[in-house]
Amino acid sequence: MAASQKLVLFALDESDHSVAALNWTFETLLATGDKLTVVAIVPNEVEKDATISRVKTLLRAIWQTTSLTVTLSIRALVGKNPGALICNLVEELKPSLLVLGSAGKSHVSGIANAKSSVIVARLSDDDYARGRGLGSQERRRSKSPLVDVLHNSGLLS
Repeated sequence: MAASQKLVLFALDESDHSVAALNWTFETLLATGDKLTVVAIVPNEVEKDATISRVKTLLRAIWQTTSLTVTLSIRALVGKNPGALICNLVEELKPSLLVLGSAGKSHVSGIANAKSSVIVARLSDDDYARGRGLGSQERRRSKSPLVDVLHNSGLLS
């Protein structure tokens, strides 16, 4: 990658805060030419394909609202220890940044051991209520950023 390009690893748990943080990542951190890998942790192989499908739909919906040309990839890892799985992926990919969305709960232990810069994108209650990171300054129709992103992209009527 050229000096101006970066690889961002985003750990997505599909919560509303995580989805809003993913949108914030597109709006704030990514630039044309960057690479974004989204990782989702699933408890078993049975859920892997469905999770990848949902993440693809979400990424498509967010990407369509930007003018960025970025390389997108998805990894779904199976296991019960998200922190360790994410840290192992950091070791493998060596991203410039690891980004997590947070509702203020410590749901992923072990991330402090990641050998990468870590950004925890924690939205304030006011930001969340205003739909911060969702590409709109107006108050959101629903309380779910995922529903709003899909609706605004035309993937949900």
